[in-house]
Amino acid sequence: METKTYQAAVVKRYTSNPSDYTISKFPYPTIEPNQVEVSVHAASLNPIDYKRAKGLLRVLQSETLPLKLGYDVAGTITKVGAGVTQFEVGDKVYGRVKQENVGTIAEVVAVDADALAKIPEKVPFNVAAGVGLAGLTAKQVLDSLGLDETKSLFVPAGMGGVGMFAIMLAKQHYNAKEIITTVSSEKVDRAKELGATRVIDYTKEDYTEVLKNEVDVAFDTVGDLNISKVVKPGGSVISVALLPEGNELVKLKKEVGDVNTLGKVRLEAVRRVADLVNWYNNRGFKAKNVSYRTFIMHPNGKELEEIFNPLLASEKIKPVIANVYPFTIEGVQKAFAEAIDGHAAGKIIINVKD
Repeated sequence: METKTYQAAVVKRYTSNPSDYTISKFPYPTIEPNQVEVSVHAASLNPIDYKRAKGLLRVLQSETLPLKLGYDVAGTITKVGAGVTQFEVGDKVYGRVKQENVGTIAEVVAVDADALAKIPEKVPFNVAAGVGLAGLTAKQVLDSLGLDETKSLFVPAGMGGVGMFAIMLAKQHYNAKEIITTVSSEKVDRAKELGATRVIDYTKEDYTEVLKNEVDVAFDTVGDLNISKVVKPGGSVISVALLPEGNELVKLKKEVGDVNTLGKVRLEAVRRVADLVNWYNNRGFKAKNVSYRTFIMHPNGKELEEIFNPLLASEKIKPVIANVYPFTIEGVQKAFAEAIDGHAAGKIIINVKD
């Protein structure tokens, strides 16, 4: 009997070259009782995808080449595990899969059911695919910052994947007092349309001078320590772009499974280095009495269902789609080339099937 196979986007060696990305065949996945099988319609790209392809996550986990790629998914459930009660075959779902389920740029993927939510009626697969990682990151960070109607928010790179969700959520969910961002000249109007109340053109002005000591909380999406200059004393900054704190790495490691061959010794060394780096990074913030910490998002289907679905259904938030590429070798290579370039205005989508 011939083994049933499916196709998935992969890299066969650690690489930073988009031309090394390709598509390979794999045996069909088997699902665990807590999982569902999803026939993928669309997947979106995030920086973690090409960073992982470069080998930057090797310190945390053992992975076997070739690496299947993709964390965000939108598709239709084709099988349901025995322990899953919230979904049935035929449901249209979306989400950011867990590390052990990575590989959503594919024809099919097995996913832990608790990472998924049903797609609201009339929301296209391509739109839903762009929500998971970026949307949840923005929501979880803004929660941690305590954003509300009394506070002003600064988030740089407002037309990046995470930045645009931070702006939309700050307006539509948190009702922030002021929402400030930076973009290039051609993106100013679009950032305002998303909900930014003040947009700084970084090609013309230095945001650290314009906003000096003016902002209540800041969300660092680009890894710029100078962001400390814009926050008022007593304010807060959370970064998703700098090396996470040691304890965050340890928590992440528990989620992704056993460490690689160097085991606990290597993890402890990484934790200590991370804590040292964060101590160094934190100096400027402490000098101003500004709280600073890093953050790692966690997949959460319940948050997608309860927070994002009403906003998506009402079109109060809608991810900006920069480009959509076909699920071909050329399409995958072009999509990752644009992602690596880092100047896309919105989400990059790979359309696996209509």
